[in-house]
Amino acid sequence: MSRNRFIDLVNEFSALAGLDQPELLARGSSVEVDGVDFVFQYDEEYAPEHVMLYCDFGVPPEERLLDVYEALLETNMIVYGGSSPAFMLGPDKRVTFAYQCRLADVRARHLIDILHKLAGQAKDWRTDYFLEASLA
Repeated sequence: MSRNRFIDLVNEFSALAGLDQPELLARGSSVEVDGVDFVFQYDEEYAPEHVMLYCDFGVPPEERLLDVYEALLETNMIVYGGSSPAFMLGPDKRVTFAYQCRLADVRARHLIDILHKLAGQAKDWRTDYFLEASLA
């Protein structure tokens, strides 16, 4: 049943966003919102009641890595909780923000609002690589 809710959410999101291949999004293809890439992930076995949103914040400059990574770790500590959002670093050195939504609570319009807010934060982060405001 939750898988169906995820598919419905992706279809509704795609219709509102003007995307013509929602099945690609449901299978992990990225979608660009305000110049920032996002991926939706659904795992029926391990988290059947949630959808994970991954926001690509980008790659910090080499000369500032230590300061940037320290700031991101501090942010993770501040928002830490069992199902809290978190920053992570991919093998390609891109910073990704993971955000979890309960399928029962999120609707397509709300999801679009979340993505726009996160896109704004990612773009702001890319100007100086530090966070000013709270996340999603």
